[in-house]
Amino acid sequence: MPVKRRNAKRRLNDAAALEAWRGIFDCGSDFFGDLEPFGIIESPFARSTEESEKNRAALEAAGREAWEHLGGAFMAGWEPTQVREKPWAFEQFGEPRLCR
Repeated sequence: MPVKRRNAKRRLNDAAALEAWRGIFDCGSDFFGDLEPFGIIESPFARSTEESEKNRAALEAAGREAWEHLGGAFMAGWEPTQVREKPWAFEQFGEPRLCR
């Protein structure tokens, strides 16, 4: 009988997690699939609008939790640009908790 395959338990530190969430925090989209290690896949090819809305809602819920945890560190290094005065996550979720 074959041995049961085990998935590797990769744990990401806060710096790696912040880098993965940077695109979402900045503009609200994961264009490069940086969140796949977290199990979050934003597909522009959703089969229906219902599926697309469901994916978006899951992404926003996860984003809110990540923003609470990593938002302070993100804002410490973020600078306003001509395009954005405040990052998307700041506008969406409000001011983050202070960085620990």
